[in-house]
Amino acid sequence: MNRSFTYSLKVWLMLVIVAPLLQLVLSWFIIQNPQISLVDEIRKDYIIFADMILLVTIPFAFIFWMAVYYLSKKRDPLYIKTGLTTAILIITVLSFFELLFEKKVSAISSVAVIIFPYSITGIAGIWLHKLEPEMVEEEERA
Repeated sequence: MNRSFTYSLKVWLMLVIVAPLLQLVLSWFIIQNPQISLVDEIRKDYIIFADMILLVTIPFAFIFWMAVYYLSKKRDPLYIKTGLTTAILIITVLSFFELLFEKKVSAISSVAVIIFPYSITGIAGIWLHKLEPEMVEEEERA
């Protein structure tokens, strides 16, 4: 299987599995007097959050894979990872300001709970998974 596809799939699956869990934990800690335990909150809402993220991020997964595929033909893995991290940070900042100023959300913490778990998980996935250079794949075929 294509290395760029495998790498992109690992990053995307980490985002789909870990980010909703992180969002639930963060939102539970922000609630003043939670009426439900953290474990019960996760059991109640995790599948719903993960399913929504799975469906909503399918286009992201395809675009991410295409970006990694085309960049890996011309650039080294460090450059690719740095570029992808920069893109996620820019998207995070733009989303944060859009929610804060355009949508008039008053609580910064509620905006942070929505955006930061996904950007942190995406960046962690980019750097935790190994991206092999395209030359390694060509050498294995020979």
